Amino acid sequence: MRVVRFCILFVFCLPCIFSQAQSCTDVLNMARENFDAGHFYVIPDLLEPCLKSGLKRNQRIEAYYLLSRTYLFLDQPEKAEESYLHLLKEDPEYALNEEEDPIDLVYLSKKFITTPIFTFYAGAGVNLTSVNVLSNYGMDNTGNSQEEYSNGFGIQVKVGTELNINDFLSVGLEPSFYTRSYSYENTLFVVDNQDYTENQIGFQVPVFLKYRRKFDKVTPYAYAGWGIDLLTNANAQIRYNDRDLSTQSEYPVTGPELNINNLRNRVNSFILFGIGANYRIGYDYVFFDIRYSGILRNIVKEENRYNNLPFNYTYSYIDDDKRLNNYAISVGYVWPLYKPRKIKKHSTKGFINKLLSKGGADK
Repeated sequence: MRVVRFCILFVFCLPCIFSQAQSCTDVLNMARENFDAGHFYVIPDLLEPCLKSGLKRNQRIEAYYLLSRTYLFLDQPEKAEESYLHLLKEDPEYALNEEEDPIDLVYLSKKFITTPIFTFYAGAGVNLTSVNVLSNYGMDNTGNSQEEYSNGFGIQVKVGTELNINDFLSVGLEPSFYTRSYSYENTLFVVDNQDYTENQIGFQVPVFLKYRRKFDKVTPYAYAGWGIDLLTNANAQIRYNDRDLSTQSEYPVTGPELNINNLRNRVNSFILFGIGANYRIGYDYVFFDIRYSGILRNIVKEENRYNNLPFNYTYSYIDDDKRLNNYAISVGYVWPLYKPRKIKKHSTKGFINKLLSKGGADK
């Protein structure tokens, strides 16, 4: 058999042997012609030198595709699997067309998984904060309060990682930095005006479960989770306009921005819900994400409500009990850590064991 194989190889590869100018592109074309002619035995030896060096990435993908089909025809399944695994390492996003590609190759492809075990991403965007008042407090009759809260803008910067359970589900962890703000207006004692703006800086660390579906280059997703909000700094700017109707005079009271860290609960929990989509660029992705998050408890440290004298007496301001809602839009980049591998059949039971052993590579 070796002699016959050598003779066939010699006859069909004579130009390649004696011509130093022979290019690997020509070799790939020759391998394709031999495949179409049914000369399968010559193809592996023909392609091997150029697979080591000389072929571009798209050409290596085609060469491994050709080798996979060749070994299937030669009834050498292990070498067919090895060639297809090399193909997936060249292009982890490679997908066969089940209607056009040979059924035996489609069957072979289903023995492999290319879903990244881990995915990393980074992004940034803007957010909008709104206020839910839980209880109203004030220096005058709160029953006649004319207070009004306004939404404020901020930014967020985030990095994250996801552990992919399968092609559809992943668990994510996402530390992020944020700024957020909101404002407040009120009329006190019938005629006095009060303006208040609060700016916050902090970090959030959510964990979430994400569901996704892939459609060609676009992968839409939805997720929900829970996290810890760490408020590192809160400042307030207040303006109080004291009016005297008898003299038609105004006495505005303003001052520097006040630090109100002692009036805020610094550690809070929150829930989040979001939707978005990844768009493939090469072998990475860009993403667009819309998210809601809501702090689950009062942000005001109630025992210190009346302990800030400038608040209480200079500006006639008393904190309402309140929760914050945040709406964020982010864009960013995703780096999947591809690891094409053969699916290992096993009888291991239990979610954790399945998770740890999923997609283990056969050696």
